[in-house]
Amino acid sequence: MYLIFDAKLPSEVAAHYNVAGEVDRMMAKRDFWLTYGATAILLPALMTVLRRIDPRRSNYSRFQGYFSLIRWGLSLFIHVIFVLMIADQLGYSLPIPKLIIGAVGVLWMVLGNRMSQVKSNFFVGIRTPWALSDETNWNRTHRLAAKLWVVAGLLMFAAAWVVPNAWLAVVVLVAALGSALVPAAYSYVLYARGPRAN
Repeated sequence: MYLIFDAKLPSEVAAHYNVAGEVDRMMAKRDFWLTYGATAILLPALMTVLRRIDPRRSNYSRFQGYFSLIRWGLSLFIHVIFVLMIADQLGYSLPIPKLIIGAVGVLWMVLGNRMSQVKSNFFVGIRTPWALSDETNWNRTHRLAAKLWVVAGLLMFAAAWVVPNAWLAVVVLVAALGSALVPAAYSYVLYARGPRAN
């Protein structure tokens, strides 16, 4: 992308947008490309490192497809965000907040749709002590989480087009927290109920 767009971008580009979609912070074009490059390269590399140092790394072969989906999904999401920012800097009139929240919603749905496939590990999924200590708890917690993430993603995507920009952050926060905290609480409930919950 650097070779295609660098000459077309101004010397300073947007670094941040407020809830109204207005640019409220700028950065040097050089820093923009450094941020993009570092994020696009380092995130997938970090996930590979985390996998290799996970005490339960042998379990990753049991959900290799989902792990690859996370890496590629996050990478694609990062590229989409940077492309939107570039398009905005080139003068295209885009509803940036709505597009970003819509993209977050799609990512949430895609990752949630297959979350029940993830196996016990220390870096991916709902990693409560109760889920990590019992495979049945882990599996049931992630089956619930998968459904909630899809619902949360649908909520975010729909909100991006019907909710005023000022409330979008609230919708995303509630949906994201709910899809994480409810399964976490559920894993504790399963633990507290003991073997009869299985």
